[in-house]
Amino acid sequence: MAERESIPQIRTMGRQSVIDIYRALDMFLKSDGYRKDLEIELEKSNPGFIKDIDKRIIDMEKSDHGIVIAGETSAGKSTLLNMILQKNIFIGHTMESTSTICKIRNLDRVRIITKRKDEQIEEPEIDLTDRCDLTSERGVELLRTHLEKLTDKTSSENSVEFECVDVGFPIPFLKGNAILVDTPGIGGTGDVTPKLMEYLPNAVSFIFVINIDSAGGMQSDRLPVILHSINETQIKNEMPCFDPEDVIFITNKWDSIRSQFDVEKEREELWEKIKIDLKKKWPNVKDSHIFRMNVLDVDLGADNENTSTKEFKKFKDILFANVEKANDIRIKRHFGFLQELLKNVSKGLNARLQLGKKSAKEQHAMQKIHLQSLKNLKMECKTMRQTVPKKIDKAIEVIVNECFVYMSSESGKEHILNPKCRTPMMDVQWTSGFFVEEIKSRINIYIEAFLQSPDVLQKFEDIRTEIIDFYKRVSVDLSSLEADWACVKKHEFSCGKSMADPFKEFNEFPLPLQISILAVSIVITAAVAACLLLLSPVLGPALMLMNTDDAKREVIDRVYNANTAIFYPEPDPATS
Repeated sequence: MAERESIPQIRTMGRQSVIDIYRALDMFLKSDGYRKDLEIELEKSNPGFIKDIDKRIIDMEKSDHGIVIAGETSAGKSTLLNMILQKNIFIGHTMESTSTICKIRNLDRVRIITKRKDEQIEEPEIDLTDRCDLTSERGVELLRTHLEKLTDKTSSENSVEFECVDVGFPIPFLKGNAILVDTPGIGGTGDVTPKLMEYLPNAVSFIFVINIDSAGGMQSDRLPVILHSINETQIKNEMPCFDPEDVIFITNKWDSIRSQFDVEKEREELWEKIKIDLKKKWPNVKDSHIFRMNVLDVDLGADNENTSTKEFKKFKDILFANVEKANDIRIKRHFGFLQELLKNVSKGLNARLQLGKKSAKEQHAMQKIHLQSLKNLKMECKTMRQTVPKKIDKAIEVIVNECFVYMSSESGKEHILNPKCRTPMMDVQWTSGFFVEEIKSRINIYIEAFLQSPDVLQKFEDIRTEIIDFYKRVSVDLSSLEADWACVKKHEFSCGKSMADPFKEFNEFPLPLQISILAVSIVITAAVAACLLLLSPVLGPALMLMNTDDAKREVIDRVYNANTAIFYPEPDPATS
């Protein structure tokens, strides 16, 4: 059944109904009669289905749909959270102070519940409804004081004993079971808080706040560690309701960029670098989900909106859309999984029933035909597996050659080293190390832009389309074979879908196929990045030269030529 046809039915189903279906199905699939005769067949179409059902029951039993806010200590999480809630409830710190997970939910009263480590029983509820009028500053201060004692280890050492703090008050935009989750910041030591990592599987979406004043906010031992953990958790099928495209990145503290030269130019250069880094580490990110602002400058009451306020309003629109999506995401996702599993169970049972009506001779004849068909399909798949890597290698070779030819030309060199948006290389300040890094940075920016250009992307899109078309055709053939065995209506695989949003259709394919296609799109970036890392430090003596135009030109030529030669190095005379 198509998703659009299922939604009205989904919305009439309660969470408990889905759990009950899972448990009844789990009991049936684990019964001796089914496992003896049909378990092997279902394992082929739904590998690990028994474990999957167990994991999905656990996921469905989670009542909250958490949108997690995470980031480095002092990145601005608390300030952002206060802006979202339009109440100054959370206190920001420059030190590592937040000690626990804080869940924020919509309630018609004001209350706080704490849960200690290793205890299933929650602490007695703190009801502040009668004493805490959140329309007044005094009421907000009262709630803020209570939360500080429970979540801030600088205010109370006991806060580290809590597994989580659950606070509720009227927040109209948090519909249904959607909640915001404030998490302990990633400390200056680089340690990723265990509580944050433990909570990852509970999330349906994330908001990452990045402090651009801290090495661009993308230290390899901090945010990337979390992103990698999310990926691993997804692959293990422990986050079935999480959509990678929903992740939001907020880059904060742009006013911290200071320069004795051109501040705006430096900010633009850093902005482009951050976007490139984010797309490397989270390929699913949308441009519309990366924001640039100074959260402290957001003023929703001002007549003349500044840039940060405009960005915040765009962010809030996307956040509200994610909240709306999170409202019934678990029921929709799990109902879809159940439909697919039940369809495969039904096909298996049907096949057994229909085979019982056929003679041994008829069964043997059908088996012979189908085995030959499967053998042919297997050969086609093998050929495809051999062909695609060759096409990828060929595409990479063509792209590398195009890049090399352009970089080797005088006009290309001039454009790469002296783009309009940056200070001419000959005017860049001469300091040890900085000058060389600036040259390499400009070369890298060009290569990144080249790899994202329409012509390059189209080469891989063509390969990707070929893989998808092959997958569709094989699926139709296999579906036809299945239908013959079960004597049911042949499955019509939708080959005529609009490709206006190819990634949306791509996401419907099985995970192994998705991974193989993604490998196509990132292999060229990895190859070029590896080449750049091979550049050896042969320029030490050049840095000792005096600050003269000739010296600058010599360093420029050496660095530039070394990077260009990586694509097509000079042959070794000994092997020529």
